[in-house]
Amino acid sequence: MFSGGGAYLGKVRQFQHNARWYLLFGMLTGFALGIMRLLFNFYVLSTGLDSSVMGLLVGLPPLIITVAAIPMGMLGHRIGFRTTLMIGTAAMAGAILGLSLSSAMAGLIAFSVLRGLGRTMLQVSGAPFMAENSGSGERTHLFSVQFASRMLANFAGLLLAGVLPSLVAAVFNVGAESTHAYRGALIVGAGIYALGLLPLLRTKALPVPAEPTVFRWKEMFHPPGLLLKLFLPQVVIGFGAGALVPFLNVFFKTKFGIGDSWLGVLFAVQSALMALATFSGPVLAERWGRVRSVIGVQLASIPFLVLLGYAPVLTLSAIGFLFRAALMNAGNPLYTAFAMEKVSAKQRGTASALMQMSWQGTRSISSFVSGGIQEASGFAMLFPITIVMYTLASVLMYNFFIRPSRSNTGE
Repeated sequence: MFSGGGAYLGKVRQFQHNARWYLLFGMLTGFALGIMRLLFNFYVLSTGLDSSVMGLLVGLPPLIITVAAIPMGMLGHRIGFRTTLMIGTAAMAGAILGLSLSSAMAGLIAFSVLRGLGRTMLQVSGAPFMAENSGSGERTHLFSVQFASRMLANFAGLLLAGVLPSLVAAVFNVGAESTHAYRGALIVGAGIYALGLLPLLRTKALPVPAEPTVFRWKEMFHPPGLLLKLFLPQVVIGFGAGALVPFLNVFFKTKFGIGDSWLGVLFAVQSALMALATFSGPVLAERWGRVRSVIGVQLASIPFLVLLGYAPVLTLSAIGFLFRAALMNAGNPLYTAFAMEKVSAKQRGTASALMQMSWQGTRSISSFVSGGIQEASGFAMLFPITIVMYTLASVLMYNFFIRPSRSNTGE
């Protein structure tokens, strides 16, 4: 990787004004989400609600994304992806604050829906925003650096999350694993997330076309065969991820009895490794091609997923946890950049929406189901589901984009 470090840095120096501010936005919100990621499930359980309710609340935002992705993608084209990013940031900060102040089901559900709408705007708008603020020469690097820098910020947020409830507990003289301690920590996360608006305000709005774009549904989804090939693997990955990944903090606490502070360290190290692996993505893509690199890292993650789920001791399970995430996520920005280049510029909003729908829809369904499975039999049934789905997604990518590579279909 480092032999080509000069060329890599050269690509980074080509990042445009808006792209640089977007990187800072991603770091601030990634830091805040590190707090949310570690502590939200524990907050829900601390209120006396059970795992099935937790699964419902985790599954609701992806469901909202599935329903709202296409309209939000079209909205981004109409009002500008910069504007939808700002609206989505405000909605997410408000949702995290609302969730942290709610313990009744009605409030938790309402703010989970708002969280889903905010995430929809952000996730549907992010890739097109980066694509329109980058050239083809540095685009793969921008997508990878954005993901990696966000993960590094997530690393810091997770470290803070591991000790934040204890700090809140000391200030307010409450239990370190009490509802009040988790609530205070989430409020801090909401405030940090709101700061993400500042770098977005420093970006510049792109010129608006003299004649507004006329959106025709047929054009947005043409050619349908290509779109199906691009997003069907994401459907499969979403089903496998939703069943397990959002609940791994609960898995470690219930199986090994690990405390919040050590969980924070473990999840933080995971984010750091994910960042390092993602930085190497453009190098792998230049050597093997983007899709081959994605397939390779996904398949390499599966033995570590087995180790995570079935190792009898914490050390081995933690190793599996760390390297599974690093490998599986290293390919995400490569595949997103690949998809953005395979479609026309006017389709990017719709394509980004479809990518979110295809991944989040099945993630939502499997999260709903996962909560019930956890109540009935714990995590034993969840790991095989994820293993099979990740393997199947890699097979689909190979058949869609690598097998016909003699005619340059995949790269």
